[in-house]
Amino acid sequence: MSPAPLLNIKPLLEEGRESELAGLLSSLHPADVAEALSPLDMEDTIKVMSFLDIQQAADVLVELSDSSRDQVALGLPRDQLTKLVAEMDSDDAADIVGDLDGAAAEEVLSAIGGEDSEDVRRLLMYDGETAGGLMQIELISAADSDAVAEVVEKIREVGEDYDELGQIFVVGPDRSFLGAVSLKSLLLASPRQSIGELVRKPTALVVRVDEDQESVAQKFQKYDVRSAPVVDSQNRLLGRITVDDIMDVVNQEADKDFYRLAGSSEEEIYASGALRTAALRLPWLLFNLGGGFITSFILTRFEASLVKTMALVTFVPLVMSLSGAVGSQSATITVRGLATGRIAAGQLARNLLKEQKVTTFMALTFGLAIALLSGSLHQALRLGLAVGLSVASAVLVSAFLGAIIPVFFKTVRVDPALASGPVVTSVNDVVSLLIYIVIGTSLA
Repeated sequence: MSPAPLLNIKPLLEEGRESELAGLLSSLHPADVAEALSPLDMEDTIKVMSFLDIQQAADVLVELSDSSRDQVALGLPRDQLTKLVAEMDSDDAADIVGDLDGAAAEEVLSAIGGEDSEDVRRLLMYDGETAGGLMQIELISAADSDAVAEVVEKIREVGEDYDELGQIFVVGPDRSFLGAVSLKSLLLASPRQSIGELVRKPTALVVRVDEDQESVAQKFQKYDVRSAPVVDSQNRLLGRITVDDIMDVVNQEADKDFYRLAGSSEEEIYASGALRTAALRLPWLLFNLGGGFITSFILTRFEASLVKTMALVTFVPLVMSLSGAVGSQSATITVRGLATGRIAAGQLARNLLKEQKVTTFMALTFGLAIALLSGSLHQALRLGLAVGLSVASAVLVSAFLGAIIPVFFKTVRVDPALASGPVVTSVNDVVSLLIYIVIGTSLA
């Protein structure tokens, strides 16, 4: 079987070999089909979707990138889209329907009807970036008084509808969550034993329905689980989150942080047109422009002092480059720590102290090396001392700013990743230059 990336769909479409194409695609995994469709335009993609059977087409639609999936969903005939949504798990169906406009969404939900429609409507009530927006309604639960034999029989009846059957969720009479039982424990237990006796406390991970998706992803990583129950404020079982949904969250958050670290937006990749893309980048470039004007003002303000010691000017690029690199490193480490939960609220001071210890060693090393090199280059020991001390001080302050600015953003509820691009760079440029000129002109 040829891998999907090597399957060139376009020639088969142009030659009208639709039956052959349908046969080839039917043998591929939905993710491979989605990858094979990625080079096609939207019209051809929708055409190919019509060749697939309903279940495979539904799976392929879920596997498409967010932007492609939205466009395909809007382009598909409404009756075909309804059939695809009806075949999906509730969480995937909610993602598709949630991206439709109000009238189209209502038309699809009304056509689906029944319990499936109610499940999707319930999920649409939750914020898409919370546990409620991630969870699926489909799960296997059992009352704590149910016998193991009864639960096993229930699994035999409905188990084919579930891709993941790692654990059974046990509930009380009011559907309050009591705990989970692994499939292994269930199969090894006596058939007459009640499943409530198999529950082990505490359950590794229980997620609140209003919990942020990034926090949920961190907990999945911490506890190394494949699925977790989702409960409301009264501890009633609402649904479950599986690890495949968490992988999507991890990728989304990584993409988001990547663009923000670059001082841009994840929207930019989906922007249609140069003006839209430019509008997304412009605010951050203007911030850098403002920082550049401030550094120019500082140089102008101290021009008279610098003229007296022209040798200082030659080291300005070195100071700004080195302090900027150290500040960016410190900011990146802090942002990553905040994002993964390794730097919690009570660990901020410890993180700052650790960063300053590491930076102090680097600052002393850089300062001493630069003092010796610059002093030897210009045959002026006093100049070397001034440049070395200035560089060491600028590096120390830049590292502190790189660590503290993301923490400030986190405190004021702004994504800390925003601080690691133009903000830290511009602030470090201004501060390090000011430190260098003040100390350098005073000692040289």
